[in-house]
Amino acid sequence: MNKTYLKYFYKHPILTGIMGFLMVFGLTQYLTYKDYLLEKKIVYGLRYGFSAIKTLAYLEENFGITGQFDNVALDILESNQNIDAIQLLVGGEIRYVYPLEGNESVIGYDILKDPLRKKEAVKAMELGSIFFAGPFELKQGGIGIVGRQPIFKENKFWGFSAVVIKLETFKNMIDFKSFENSEYYVQFSKTNPETGILENFLPGSDKVYTGFESSSTLTIGDWKLTVQLKKSTALLKLLPAMILRVIFSALIGLLVWYFAKIPSILEAKVASQSRKIKKSNERFEYATMATSDAIWDWDIINKRVFRSENFEKMFGYPKNDLNNNTDFWDSIIHPEDLHRVKKNLNQLLSGTDSYWKQEFQIKKSNGEYIHVVDKGIVLRNESGDAIRLIGATQDISEIKSKEKALFKMSEELLKRAKELELSNAELEQFAYVASHDLQEPLRMITGFLKLLERKYNTLLDEKGKQYIHFSINGAVRMRYIILDLLEYSRADNIGHKEAVDLNEVLKEIKLLEKKLILEHKAKVISDKLPIIMAAKSPMRQLFQNIIENSLKYTNPQTIPEITIHAEDIGAYWRFCIKDNGIGIDKENYEKVFQVFQRLHSKDEFNGTGIGLAICKKIVQNHGGEIWINSEMGKGTAIYFTIEK
Repeated sequence: MNKTYLKYFYKHPILTGIMGFLMVFGLTQYLTYKDYLLEKKIVYGLRYGFSAIKTLAYLEENFGITGQFDNVALDILESNQNIDAIQLLVGGEIRYVYPLEGNESVIGYDILKDPLRKKEAVKAMELGSIFFAGPFELKQGGIGIVGRQPIFKENKFWGFSAVVIKLETFKNMIDFKSFENSEYYVQFSKTNPETGILENFLPGSDKVYTGFESSSTLTIGDWKLTVQLKKSTALLKLLPAMILRVIFSALIGLLVWYFAKIPSILEAKVASQSRKIKKSNERFEYATMATSDAIWDWDIINKRVFRSENFEKMFGYPKNDLNNNTDFWDSIIHPEDLHRVKKNLNQLLSGTDSYWKQEFQIKKSNGEYIHVVDKGIVLRNESGDAIRLIGATQDISEIKSKEKALFKMSEELLKRAKELELSNAELEQFAYVASHDLQEPLRMITGFLKLLERKYNTLLDEKGKQYIHFSINGAVRMRYIILDLLEYSRADNIGHKEAVDLNEVLKEIKLLEKKLILEHKAKVISDKLPIIMAAKSPMRQLFQNIIENSLKYTNPQTIPEITIHAEDIGAYWRFCIKDNGIGIDKENYEKVFQVFQRLHSKDEFNGTGIGLAICKKIVQNHGGEIWINSEMGKGTAIYFTIEK
C-alpha cells in the first residue's frame, strides 16, 4: 500500500477505526447470517422433537392412549419432520415404539436399569422437562440422540414420552455437507456423563484451523456448540472477541427465543389433536345415528356404561336407567340366558381374548322378549386387565323368526324325504315281487312249449314248429323286458358311495363280455382310468351297457374298436366311450335315452330299448350329464360326466 495512504490513516484514527469496523462488521454479519441459517436448522429440528414429545406426553397424561398408540404415533410422526421414531415408556421400560419395524429390539428395554443410560433419564425426571440424551449407540443400532419428557399422573411419575433422532438424520437436518466448503468449522460436543471425556457429536477434521473460536453450552442436552473461522486474517484480529461474542449472543438469543415459543407451538398442536378427537367423536355420533344397532361403551373401572339413543328406541327404557345402572342390564336378560351370558362375560374379562360375541334374549319395556346379538372388543391396560368393553347390540328377532320358519320347512322336507324313501323302497319291493310273479308263468309257458316241441316234434308240420318257436322267443323277450324294467326301477337307488377303481371295473366287464368280444374279434382300448367316489354296482352297469351297445351295433365288414377316455375338468370327471359302429342319426340323439325307444327292429338287433335309459338315470344320480355325438356309418361317441 502507498505510504501516503498509510500516513492518511495514521493521521485520522477515527476514520480508520470506522472503516475497520465497517469491514469487520460486514464480514461478521456475513458469518452471523451463516450462523443464523445453521442455528435455524438446528432449532427447527429440535422444535419438531419438542412438539412430538410434548404432544405424546399430554395425550397420555390426559386421555391414556396406550390402546391407540400406533394411530396417535403415526399422526404425530406425519406432522413432525426429522424424527426417526417415537416411544412411550412405562416407568423406565420401553413398551411402545413406532415404527416397530427395525426397532423391535428396544421393546422391553428398561433405561433405568442400564447404568449407561440411567443418569440422563434421571436428570430429565429431576428437571421435570425435556432433556436430550446422547449422542450414544442406540439399542436398535446406529448413533443418535434421544429426547425424553417425564410423564406424571396424579403427581406420581408414570414414565416417559421420547423421540429418537439418528445422527444421519441430524446431519441432514443441518445440511452438514455444506460446511466442508464454508469459511467456518462447526462442532457439537458433549462431556460423556460416565467417562468425563469430551466427545464430538459431528465428524471432526484432521485439519488445523487458525481462525477465532468461541463456544457456548446448550442446557437441553448439556451440549457444547463450537464455531471457528477456518482461516484467520489480520483484519479479523482487530475485534475478534467482540465479533464472536456478538455471534454467540445472537445465536443463544435466537435459541432462547425459539424455545420460548415452543409452549405456544405445543398449545397449537394440542388444540389440533383436540379438534381431531372432537371430529372423531362427531363421526362416532353420526355413525350411531345412522345405524340401527345400539352402540355401547362400558367403563369397567368406573362402572359406568354409555349407550346410544338407539337403546331407548330399541328397548323402550329411559336412557338414564340404561347408562347409570350397570346392574340394569342383568335384570332384563331372559332368565334362561342370564347364567350363560354372565359366565361367558366373566371368562372374557378374566382371560386374554379381545373379541366378544353373544346371542341372548332381552325383555323390552312392554314385556316382549326379542333376540339380540352383542358384539364388541375389549381394551386392556399394560397388565392385561380389562378396562373397557366397546361394542354394539343388534336386534336379530326377524332373522331368528326366519330361521325358525326355515328350520320348520327343513323338518318338513326331511319328513317328505323319508316318506319318499319309504315309498321308493316299497315300489322297489313291489317291482321285485311283480317281476318275480310275472317271470314264473313265463318260465312255465316256455317250459311247456319246449316239452311240446320235443314230444310232438314228429307230428308237427313246419308251420306248427314255427309257431312254437315264435311263442318261446316272445316269452324270452318278455322275461328280458321284465328284468330290464326291474333294473330301471332300481337305478334311482344308487346305494353307498365309495372309492371305485374304474380300471378294476373295466376288467370285470371284459370278463363278463369275453364271449361277445371274442366273437366279434373286438378291441377294447382305454386310458388309465381314475378312482372316483361312486356306487360301484351302478358304475359297472353304466360302463357295461354302453360297451354292450358298441359290441352289438357294429358293421359286419369292420372289426369293432372301442376306446375309453377320461378327463379331469375341475369338479367333474368327463368320460368318452367311442366306437366305430353303425352310428346314430342326429335327430335320434335324445330318443335313445328314452324307455323302450328302439331305433332298429328286433330282427336286426335284439334288445329292449332300456339300456341307455338306465345309463342316463345312473349318471344323473351321480350329479352328471350324458350326451351323444355320432356320424352314420362311422361310429358313435357317448360322453358323460360324474361329479367328484
